[in-house]
Amino acid sequence: MKKFLSLLIIVVAFSACETDVKFSDPGFQGRKDNFTWRADQATATIIDSILTITAYRGLEIVTLSVPAPTTPITRFNPVTFELATAANTSSATYTYEDQGTVFHYVTGYDDQENKGIGNGQILINELDFENHRVSGQFKFNVKYDGESTVVAENVNYQEGAFYHIPLQ
Repeated sequence: MKKFLSLLIIVVAFSACETDVKFSDPGFQGRKDNFTWRADQATATIIDSILTITAYRGLEIVTLSVPAPTTPITRFNPVTFELATAANTSSATYTYEDQGTVFHYVTGYDDQENKGIGNGQILINELDFENHRVSGQFKFNVKYDGESTVVAENVNYQEGAFYHIPLQ
């Protein structure tokens, strides 16, 4: 009887476990201001030698831009791009709309003040021209680029990752 009761408890315990798995392939996500942020849609393009990865979630848009590598990148030869440094064309932006007003956050370099605006890093660990996809990681702080005093001065993304984003 003890064996039957033990077996019944084990069967009930395992049958209560969920096996609902959600895949994000392709996927773009990160921790925005310490909360999980996952894009509904993401695309990548190469225009004028700039690789741009754009992720959308409702009225929010995250854009990562780096000089487009001309050769494929694999996990064995990843390329890292620093944001907001002098003579650098890499950048990150965050834009959202609230009640018809668009708020824009940026990284970059202010030549007049000789300083970086925001900061961060974009790591590309897969750029596959044959299968038309890009993967990598990112983290950045973007500064508000506007006049409003009721919005946060900066937005922070950490632990960001994008995986198999379609390259158009």
